[in-house]
Amino acid sequence: MGAAGGQREVLEELRQQIRRLERKPARRAWVLPSGRPEVDALLPGGGFPCGSVTGLVGGPASGKTQLALCALREAQEGGALAAFVDGRGELYPPAAMALGLDPARLLIVRPPAVAGRGVAAAWRDAATGLWAAEALLASGAFAAVAVDVPLRSVPAGRAEAMLRRLRGAAERGGVAALWLGAPGGPSFPAALRLEIGPGRSPAVRIVRGEAGSGHAA
Repeated sequence: MGAAGGQREVLEELRQQIRRLERKPARRAWVLPSGRPEVDALLPGGGFPCGSVTGLVGGPASGKTQLALCALREAQEGGALAAFVDGRGELYPPAAMALGLDPARLLIVRPPAVAGRGVAAAWRDAATGLWAAEALLASGAFAAVAVDVPLRSVPAGRAEAMLRRLRGAAERGGVAALWLGAPGGPSFPAALRLEIGPGRSPAVRIVRGEAGSGHAA
């Protein structure tokens, strides 16, 4: 099956799941708490902005996934829905549940890998994951969506164009979008960008925001 056919199947499955989950949109706050008060104290408005994208940038074991899951937990308060696009296939659902997430209100999307190896297959895999993320963000059915899709093999120009599409989808859906990126990855037109370091209590540094200043937690 070609890449286009695979994307259509993923999108149709997502549409069906969204229709099952979708409810009357709730009145949402302007920001989503991160689940860590010390981080919220540094964020403009006291949380991750809704209707835009926040970049969480860090290497392996940096704690960025845990921070994203804590924010999704906060999004579930009041009965809202949250989603995680697991393009790497590495999310361990029991760990998410241990952080207090409700599995009944958490949609985990794992786009199927495209057959084949090499740069072309990796690019198709990434494209499928980003198409899925765009559909979730634009639907407005979710209060928050975390996106973890590797872009190592995607040409820089294409990656940046696709990331801009995600930003537009988040704006249309009024969603708090969390992009899990790696150091040195493609630039993202995000409202906020946080650099996250490893440790039992991960260090968080805001390197870009509305105020344009850097802070550390």
